[in-house]
Amino acid sequence: MGLSAYRAAAKARIDAELKLGAGQWFAALPPTHAEALRTILTEGKRLRGSLTCLVAEALGGTLEQSLPAALAVEMVQAASLVHDDFVDGDTVRRGRPAAWTLLSSRRAVLVADVMFATAIEKMAQAGAREGATLAHAIAAMAQGALQEGAGNTCIEDLDAYRRIIYLKTGSLFAAAARLGALAVDAQEPLLQAATEFGARAGELYQIADDLVDGARLGSLRPQTQIAILVEQARRALAAFPDNERTQMLAEMPQELLGMAA
Repeated sequence: MGLSAYRAAAKARIDAELKLGAGQWFAALPPTHAEALRTILTEGKRLRGSLTCLVAEALGGTLEQSLPAALAVEMVQAASLVHDDFVDGDTVRRGRPAAWTLLSSRRAVLVADVMFATAIEKMAQAGAREGATLAHAIAAMAQGALQEGAGNTCIEDLDAYRRIIYLKTGSLFAAAARLGALAVDAQEPLLQAATEFGARAGELYQIADDLVDGARLGSLRPQTQIAILVEQARRALAAFPDNERTQMLAEMPQELLGMAA
């Protein structure tokens, strides 16, 4: 099995479990809100959840061990897109009307808040480190959105740009990978390696996405930055066991570059 096939299988499982879980976790919501939430959770690339599963398996665990964390990560990602669409005024998401155009903007934001809170609750129930990992990522993402600056598509300060792409995107990829390692009770060196890999993979994905969106990155030499991040991500895997799943992780940075959009 190659990386693409693995990711497709993990996505199918995550999609099915999210559909099942949403009916249980959000049963108390009014029907209109529950239906909106199910729509928000529908589809998605599941890159972050698949990363959680792949890290856990690379470290000797099973997909089943990592699924609760994968679902929580994907809930956070979906909720963040609801907020992003409203803040940016985007009316379409994945070919469908954005959540805030179907609900009132207030209700859409509050539904997303329920998703954030539920994801944190699920990880806190798994353990203190799991809860803290996801809460830290959500805080970082919020800081990144605040710092980004509306309409700022030409960036000359490399340090500032790297900080923003870590906060916006690298932080949740880092949490996804770390949660995969936590799911199998990995020791600190592997936790750090997983976190480093996820962060760098997320950052390079965001650079590629910015380029697709037409961002003018000025003198930052984005292709050079991507190459550096690819190497840093692969270097982080040196601490991992040498197995098929780790080889898939090594291929992931290059695949992410082709998936940005």
